[in-house]
Amino acid sequence: MPPRRDGQDAVDVLINAVQAVGLDARRTVGGTDQRTDVLVVLPDGTTLAVRVKATSLVTADSAPGQLRRWSSSAENDAVPLVVADRITADGRDRLNRAGWSWLDLRGHLKMVGPGLFVDTDVPALSKPGSARRAFGGRVSIELAALLLLNPTTRIGVRTAAMTLERAPSSISEALTALRKADLVDANHLPAVPELFWELMEHWRPLSEDVASIPVPGRARENPVLHLGLDDVESTVGWALTDTVAAALYGAPVSMRADHPPDFFVPDQTVLRRAVRILGPATTPATRAGRIRTAPVPMVCARRVDGTVWANESWPLANPLFVALDLAQDPGRGREILDMWNPGKPWHRVW
Repeated sequence: MPPRRDGQDAVDVLINAVQAVGLDARRTVGGTDQRTDVLVVLPDGTTLAVRVKATSLVTADSAPGQLRRWSSSAENDAVPLVVADRITADGRDRLNRAGWSWLDLRGHLKMVGPGLFVDTDVPALSKPGSARRAFGGRVSIELAALLLLNPTTRIGVRTAAMTLERAPSSISEALTALRKADLVDANHLPAVPELFWELMEHWRPLSEDVASIPVPGRARENPVLHLGLDDVESTVGWALTDTVAAALYGAPVSMRADHPPDFFVPDQTVLRRAVRILGPATTPATRAGRIRTAPVPMVCARRVDGTVWANESWPLANPLFVALDLAQDPGRGREILDMWNPGKPWHRVW
């Protein structure tokens, strides 16, 4: 049986959607093939069996992995249909090409089978973005980042609370919300890549363009800006991110040699101080770089030292955070992510 969602399971909401377009539908009953969840009654009185899968989000990036998992179970002649809180336009295209029917709970049903073709708007059957409600605040965002940094390791409530310096009760509440949204499983392991793409929707760092960038080695300026260039992997400081960092990690990016770098800085205080010292860039032509506040403290506390293997003096943001930045560009950035696997010791979770 598909997972329950806000008091209604996926079967219930599909039945409601089918009834909204003037057809009858009912649950399968005991003794019926357990791989079938819904029977849709066609106008001629025959029935169409539907096999339902439920998730929070489908995108072009998440669909291939989801379809592999959903198709691994025993197949039958039932129409495969996914019920999701949100299905992006490119996610819908992937499902259509794979021959899957779908229900986007924001209000659209696509169902195709022998004797049936439905592709129409339906009443919204849940509040939009129930998965997004899993991200009730900063704790949820921090927890999601922690889980994605360690996607194969079970992290308990107390361990997460100590790592994030949050109350165990807050972690427990956030974890429960993520589980209800099908973004974390019973073992506290993240649903990959679904959790990544939901976190991306909440990845909104403040940013400022600056007219100059710091130069490592300036003793007076650097401590004031909290660069943290010593003991990179055990201190807090600036972290190189986005295009330049992605290139250093081997992502297939093309850029000029003088491409303006992007940095995460620990907090808004450092951001304001840096803009004051480095000067604001008033036009694109005067932009020497961009600085951003870290959405979660881990960005600037878990930096990567690439001086040996990348010949880069700047500390790097973890590939997870670089990928979240790239993902903000729905075109070029996501094309890069499709082809980028940073390799060990990091994890590709997108």
